[in-house]
Amino acid sequence: MQRHSIAAVLATGAALTFPQIASAGWTKTWVVEWNEPAMYYGAKSGVIDPGTDCPAGTNREIDWIKVLVDAGYTEEEAKWLRNPANPTRSPVHGQNQMAFRGKDRANVYVNPTSTPDPGLVGVSGTVAEGLDLDGNEKTGLTSPAGEKGIDNNFYQTLGCWKTYRGPPHMSSGALQFNDAMRNGAWTTVIVASGRGKDPLNDKHVEVGFYVSSDKMVKDGNGGVARDYTFRIKPHARYEAIFAARTVDGAIVSTKPANVMLRDPSYTQDLELLRARVKLQMQPDGSLKGYVGGYRPWKPVYQGWVDARGTVIEVLTWVQLPGVYYALRRNADFSPSGASGEKTHISYAMRVEALPAFVVTPNATAQVASVMSYKARAPLEEPRPALGIRVVDGIVIDPKAPVQAGPNAVILPPQTAATGASQ
Repeated sequence: MQRHSIAAVLATGAALTFPQIASAGWTKTWVVEWNEPAMYYGAKSGVIDPGTDCPAGTNREIDWIKVLVDAGYTEEEAKWLRNPANPTRSPVHGQNQMAFRGKDRANVYVNPTSTPDPGLVGVSGTVAEGLDLDGNEKTGLTSPAGEKGIDNNFYQTLGCWKTYRGPPHMSSGALQFNDAMRNGAWTTVIVASGRGKDPLNDKHVEVGFYVSSDKMVKDGNGGVARDYTFRIKPHARYEAIFAARTVDGAIVSTKPANVMLRDPSYTQDLELLRARVKLQMQPDGSLKGYVGGYRPWKPVYQGWVDARGTVIEVLTWVQLPGVYYALRRNADFSPSGASGEKTHISYAMRVEALPAFVVTPNATAQVASVMSYKARAPLEEPRPALGIRVVDGIVIDPKAPVQAGPNAVILPPQTAATGASQ
């Protein structure tokens, strides 16, 4: 068997050939160059502007002094907590004390129901991207192409939050996480294989999503280059295999699957129950479409809390308890049945992928079929710790002269001005 060093593989990409493990009638492989929550954008321009999706625009910038006063702080305390001169307020980490605005100064990130629902502007438009997950055209929204029954309550819940809103590739959240992915934080490859002779029309197809340790390569314009080579990295969690068929180049699920993908978000884990794919093979060899399913909503909320709650709130114009209430209110799936607690919410991810060479974990052969590699996965490595310590949504700063908490003494301006400490 011919062998190549992986360094040579990555350096020359398409110039190399690999033996294939014969098993499928055809195989096509790609590398994901962009993935983001499927959020239909209904405005003409701008992120906060009104549109058919969000007639009132996004959530407005919040008057945090009023929020703190309504939570029981005095106006003097509230103004001091928001004052940049306050030694406990960090331009990077925000004001930790803002977390303690629930009943009896409870931490609203840990106990979001300790404060009344502050409200969150949701999508009121009738158009959505995604998939029909429940097979019922009478439920859900309508796709831009006119398909009925699109189930995407995640979009309806968070689509007017400015971190998610914008044209494809242009929302702040999508830019942040896809830039990280394209710069080497993680790589996802896709393998599709079928039994027939025509890849565009085959009744028996499998599609696999895998992670790779190999970074994508940029072209001269800063985009991801086509036709580079990537090894599959066996992973205990991040692997998804779907049964499908192809119809005129569209890869469509034939039955749902429970899967876990690498999510482009702070959460990282994208667990989907009853997941499906709808991916269109493009004339230029690329792949575009959706992966959808029902995802647990509490980890989504927790991901934003763990990303430094006070910072997320101030920068993205939401109160995180409002996100909690909205996700809970719009959750539409229970793994235990229709009468069970709705712990999951319908979701779709927009996927764009470029042709690539995908090889076996030892880089000795080009993959020729979809299979599971989980049994080969090593023990998971712990996620790298952040340079800061975040507990319950707040940054723990041992050097802070005053620590946040339900019993913290809020320094009035005149006390701080004299340099006194408490």
